Amino acid sequence: MQGDLFERTPVLTGSNAELKRQEIRDYFRFTFNRYEQLFETLAGEQAYFVKPIALRHPLIFYLGHTATFFINKLVLGGLLRERINPGFEAMFAVGVDEMSWDDLADAHYDWPRVAEVMDYRYKVREVVEQLIQTAPLTLPINWHHPWWAILMCIEHERIHLETSSVLIRQHVLEHVKPHPAWQPCRKSGATPQNQLLPIPAQLPLTFFSPKTN
Repeated sequence: MQGDLFERTPVLTGSNAELKRQEIRDYFRFTFNRYEQLFETLAGEQAYFVKPIALRHPLIFYLGHTATFFINKLVLGGLLRERINPGFEAMFAVGVDEMSWDDLADAHYDWPRVAEVMDYRYKVREVVEQLIQTAPLTLPINWHHPWWAILMCIEHERIHLETSSVLIRQHVLEHVKPHPAWQPCRKSGATPQNQLLPIPAQLPLTFFSPKTN
């Protein structure tokens, strides 16, 4: 859908598997491209390595995280046999979820350069597109279907499209720049008038404990 901010999630039923294959391929491309485009709002390399807030990783993590999620889950699901970069797929695997394995200490990470992560994302893109083009596909796709992992990974990236945009909005202004694809919403309308509604007086509720024998 040219000109739309986001494409609709594909319906996972139907009778034509090859048309559904192409629909999922387009959905993957649109999402993968849109996520990378979000990071084009960052003004320079340093913006990727300064934490917008102390309780989250720097943005370089989120650039790599959604790509490694594809590889980790597709290997786990048996759709891929080989990893692309085991080091990246360990470093970018775990985010911040208040769990015992969370580690926000900068000294424990040797973050790669932005160009290295973008090169990794390019390789992930090729692998996933090849998989979508060649893997056997039957319909419908449900929780037990091998392709469920592919759709889950795409939706996961869409989740981070929202959360990463929040982190970028929390960055100091020197680290962000305007982008033609990410314009503020200029739609507005008349403000509704609030009204006070009368509520009849009532006796307070009385709570009784159940009797015990």
